[in-house]
Amino acid sequence: MNTNPDETKKLIERTRNGDAAAFEELFRRHRGRLGKAIALRMDRRVAARVDASDVLQETYLEAFRRFPNYLEQEGMPFYLWLHWIAREKLIGLHRRHLMAGKRTVRYEVPLMPVDSSAEFVSGLIGRLPSPSQELARGELAERLRLALEQLDADERDLILWRHFEQLSARDMALLLNITEAAAGKRYIRAVERLRKILRDLGI
Repeated sequence: MNTNPDETKKLIERTRNGDAAAFEELFRRHRGRLGKAIALRMDRRVAARVDASDVLQETYLEAFRRFPNYLEQEGMPFYLWLHWIAREKLIGLHRRHLMAGKRTVRYEVPLMPVDSSAEFVSGLIGRLPSPSQELARGELAERLRLALEQLDADERDLILWRHFEQLSARDMALLLNITEAAAGKRYIRAVERLRKILRDLGI
């Protein structure tokens, strides 16, 4: 992913002036990271019917349509703006497929990446099976998935943003439209709740 700020500014300015190819290049630079974020958040039942690449394409089209709105936003990095649109698309997708005619639906997050899950839980709990025990590591990822299901949407977002999408506290604050300090406090509460859930699951 090329995130050179000067090049990004030039591409944004070219897009402002009607250069569609410049917007395509802007999106291409973030496509891989954005696709991983979408796949990470798709409910497993929805993922069996809808491919993450379809959501990525919808995000591209919506972002192109709404680009003039982006130009009016002060301080929002281009990638975070794309990320927010993708999040909106996923929320709509989940509502259409899972919530039609239902008041509540349990959210089934995908299986977390095994290596990333092991590293995260190690930092959170401080106890892991041997790295050579791949089955145990896969089991750990599945338990993390089950734990994340028990968090509310905002708590889950904070955990995924910070530990699996590597967003900064400032990024999270911008996405939530709150101060960085408030985002930090919410994140700490989410981590503490997740730690308790994991312990209840035997980790």
